[in-house]
Amino acid sequence: MIKAGFILLTILMATLLYIGIAAVANRAITDASKQKQFKTRSLLILGGWLTYVSLLSLTGIFTTAELPPRVPLLLILPCLLFIFWFFKSNRFSNLISATPAGWLVYMQGFRIVVELLLLGMYTEGMIPRASTFEGYNYEILIGVSAFGIGYFGYTKKVLPPNLIIFWNFAGNLTLAIIGFIMISHAYFPHIYTNPGYLSIKEFGSFPYTLFAGFIAPVAIFMHIFSIIKTKREVYADRDTA
Repeated sequence: MIKAGFILLTILMATLLYIGIAAVANRAITDASKQKQFKTRSLLILGGWLTYVSLLSLTGIFTTAELPPRVPLLLILPCLLFIFWFFKSNRFSNLISATPAGWLVYMQGFRIVVELLLLGMYTEGMIPRASTFEGYNYEILIGVSAFGIGYFGYTKKVLPPNLIIFWNFAGNLTLAIIGFIMISHAYFPHIYTNPGYLSIKEFGSFPYTLFAGFIAPVAIFMHIFSIIKTKREVYADRDTA
């Protein structure tokens, strides 16, 4: 049931992500052939990455606690490098401008489902209690508040931009906390006096690797995107004032 949940959530997120990419491409790219080319490349990158994560997971490479830590190096690091490249490159400025800011916030509502899945993993004895919302994982608050931030921030437009930016930073901080808890329990349990149990055999197998290899990176990407988008809109309003 938990495995099916991770797979279905990943499929849903990937589908929504591609639909959003296609809609933004329709707005930002006027040339029909370039528009189609961008959509095709985006689909190939998205599908290629999910295939990479899945096939590499099926080899069992992540089911060992040997150093160097393989999940951070082979799954998380490439995603962070892509995110850095995407926002540092000037190639995507028109796409960033064409993306509705509210989408980036509402999308974070998926975190509620993620937290329920993590709780399920804990009840099955796969991960420590500290990595759930019964412990030190506050991700579910980000998921629940996403709808309020999106509605009052972009539909009603009554929230100050700085509050939205703060919320996004808080969302990335909660991700950093859960990432530290997971990675430290998997690879460095000796740093804890009474470490909770984390099954690296389960945590490092498919489809659970989709959490580190796709689900969490999408959340980070959306938060950074939202911060940049909000700051640009604030500066644009100041310039026109």
